[in-house]
Amino acid sequence: MDLRSNLADIPSGFVRDLLIEEVIRSESLFEELLQLSLHEQDPLAWRACWVLDGSDEKNPGLARPHIPGIVEALPGLESRGTLRSLLRMLCRYEIPEEQQGLLIDLCFSYLTSELYPLAVKAHAMMIIYNHVLIYPELKTEFITVLEDQVEHNSVGFKTRSRNLIKQLEKL
Repeated sequence: MDLRSNLADIPSGFVRDLLIEEVIRSESLFEELLQLSLHEQDPLAWRACWVLDGSDEKNPGLARPHIPGIVEALPGLESRGTLRSLLRMLCRYEIPEEQQGLLIDLCFSYLTSELYPLAVKAHAMMIIYNHVLIYPELKTEFITVLEDQVEHNSVGFKTRSRNLIKQLEKL
């Protein structure tokens, strides 16, 4: 299957679903999509990652062996769409201890930067929240960052932040 030509135009939902089914059946296609996601420019990178995320969502665990490499690649990503899809995918996984510090630091930087869209920030919030459950000492810092960022972000950010703060206060 020639993934590049299938991703050249924005695939319809139907074409995306067909690609997802092919990727689920072939580890090599999953790996090829991952390489396109991490090393190509937009729009090919985000389209490949959109299918990659859909494949992992439909077949949970598909990305598990690749999680360390994905986390290590995040700092070098330029594509906001790819970042959004990868963070969405990472929300579904327990992150290996060796990559947790890097991922948490990156997520805090995504939250405090004006450069990232709400979708990236929303997934970053979820990743940090999941790690607060493991490392309760992050709770105070996380709440402080959320409260500080509420003033500088969209209504969607404010709503999600308030809901997360309420959940954090119950811990």
